[in-house]
Amino acid sequence: MLSNSEILPSLLDPSSSSVKMSSRALRRLEKASIEDELAKITGLEAGEAGRKGKGGKGGKSGKTSKKVNAFALLEEEGDEEDTISDDSSPDKDTVAKDDSPRDTKDTVNTDGDANKDTVHNDDASSDTSSNDGSFQDAVEYVPRRSKKGKKGRKKAKNTQIDDLNEDELDKLLAEVRINDDKREETRHVENEQTEYTDDPSPIYTPGGRLFTVGMFERCRQLVSADRRYLDPDKEYEALFGKLSNAAIDDADSTASSFVTPEILKQIKKLSKRVRGWGGRDRRSVPGTTRKLVLTKIRDDWLPTNRKPLVMDELTDGEIKSLFEQRYPNDWRDAVLEQIAREKKAGIKYFRLSEGPLYSRLLTTEFFISVAIQPDHESIIQLLQKAPYHLESILQVASILQRQGDNSNTNGLIERALFIFDWSLKNTFDLSSGNCRLPFEEFFNRQVYLTVFRYITVLTKKSTFFTALNYCKLLLSFDPADDPYGVRYFIDFYAFMSGDYQYLVDFFESSLTRCYEEWSTPSLCYTVAFCLWKLNKKDEAKEALENAVKRHPYTGGKILEKLGGREDSRWSVSTSVEIATAIYTVRIDALLEEPELKKFVKDELERIQVDGKSSYLDSVEEIPRNLLRFVILSNETSAMAKIPPQFWSENDVYEFDLLPPKEGSKVYDYVDENKVAEAVIGRSMQVVDRGQ
Repeated sequence: MLSNSEILPSLLDPSSSSVKMSSRALRRLEKASIEDELAKITGLEAGEAGRKGKGGKGGKSGKTSKKVNAFALLEEEGDEEDTISDDSSPDKDTVAKDDSPRDTKDTVNTDGDANKDTVHNDDASSDTSSNDGSFQDAVEYVPRRSKKGKKGRKKAKNTQIDDLNEDELDKLLAEVRINDDKREETRHVENEQTEYTDDPSPIYTPGGRLFTVGMFERCRQLVSADRRYLDPDKEYEALFGKLSNAAIDDADSTASSFVTPEILKQIKKLSKRVRGWGGRDRRSVPGTTRKLVLTKIRDDWLPTNRKPLVMDELTDGEIKSLFEQRYPNDWRDAVLEQIAREKKAGIKYFRLSEGPLYSRLLTTEFFISVAIQPDHESIIQLLQKAPYHLESILQVASILQRQGDNSNTNGLIERALFIFDWSLKNTFDLSSGNCRLPFEEFFNRQVYLTVFRYITVLTKKSTFFTALNYCKLLLSFDPADDPYGVRYFIDFYAFMSGDYQYLVDFFESSLTRCYEEWSTPSLCYTVAFCLWKLNKKDEAKEALENAVKRHPYTGGKILEKLGGREDSRWSVSTSVEIATAIYTVRIDALLEEPELKKFVKDELERIQVDGKSSYLDSVEEIPRNLLRFVILSNETSAMAKIPPQFWSENDVYEFDLLPPKEGSKVYDYVDENKVAEAVIGRSMQVVDRGQ
């Protein structure tokens, strides 16, 4: 049997034929056809339809023409075909092969073109010639080839589509479907490309609606974190060489927070009783064969076989409800089309919810201790009672950070990341860039906060490349809306890690070019620094000029930082002031190299930064993702720019900063009766103090 690779060309190539005829056979058929036409013209034997074969020379009346066995002609010329090549086709002759007798009749239709012989299956059973004088179909059964032949003669390969077994046929059909899918995908991407324009939209639409699936697919790699470098140990190895196993074990065995030796000893004993906890690589967790990716289990983490949080993938119906909630003014067909495109691109949506370790009582106690009757000691005690209560971990970490206890802060944030790591489903691919965490879900927002906090931990450790990969991960959760304002700080980590080309690519992609608001001051200026580091001085000058045109106020403040002239003529919006203040805090670290610092200062003085307004001056409302970033960064110079009315108009909780209007909130996970009792108790205390 021939392989698919030999069968397919003969089936798909219109110039090829399943039956090749020798030149002598074709001449015989042509001669018979001419004689038939002469008989018709002269009117000889009017009742005779046409003459066939060699014996068709005008014949006697009443006699029927002898039919030509076309395949017999092929047999007769077999020896000739072995010695004389067919000039009309370089292909090897192939004859249809049949393993069992058939009732179908094979028709050879010649139209005068010796190079095109077409084989047809005809169910007609007529053995008589047609009345119009045309060449009558020859009806023959195709016999098997005998195995006899001259020595050294090449055997003809016989094939027929019926000889394909089921597996080969399935494989053939699968290949056809794959090719169809690829063509459809190409058309889909081409259609999406027509939606893109080089001119950024001056008005940001909620949810980043202009950022299409096609745009995302072209820049997907820019938000795909490198799975290997989500572990800071890999960056340490890159910086200091391969670490010894003893050094790694010593670092891993270090407690993430302060515990007494007695308690640590008890925890180690308990860990041996919990099946699947830790393992040799410290990445095993109970209930799953999946290994931890983001964290390793520390010695002071209390062993448990119950997940704190559970992750679920949203169904099509839940995604539809989510989109209708986000875009209430969109047509239903537009929503369904958006969902279909994202699904085809492989985008998935996930939701985190309470696991077995969570209880409504714990969350109620936490909320009362934070929002109604603020008490740091109560929160710390709650954490001791429930060491894997995510909200309590993050809140205590913030308290310790303000107190300057960085060691315990880092340990708690790493534990919070462990909770997220443990909850991951096998279908949640951290490095794909396709996995979304809707910001509308309360526990999803806790994960956003956890990853953001962990980036600050990595910053203190100077593992900037690892931090850059976590920035990509955080942005991939929602690249369109970017709830935590990654576009305001990803430039810092790209530059500090030395990945200059990444930032250039990021800046030139739809992730920045879709909206004016996405071209943040930090991106516009830092990309010029990256071009300079890549030894593209002319491009760096041009990029710096464009940055000044887009964000002149920021350029003026950078020049002041570098010792240039001060200009008090500026009158800009609050958004510009805040974005500039949070960026210039890091400008000294970015321009630490003297040559680069001199280049930037000279260029800014040459460009003559003036007080002209920029796009952001027309933005009245401060972007909420910028506010989240500034507040969580706790940079006093930037926070001082936030208007006072913001604090009075919004309930600002660090554990859930500026939640969206739609979606779940902490109130959905508390006992309303207990909260009401706490509110009444606080009111009574206020009255007592007033008396």
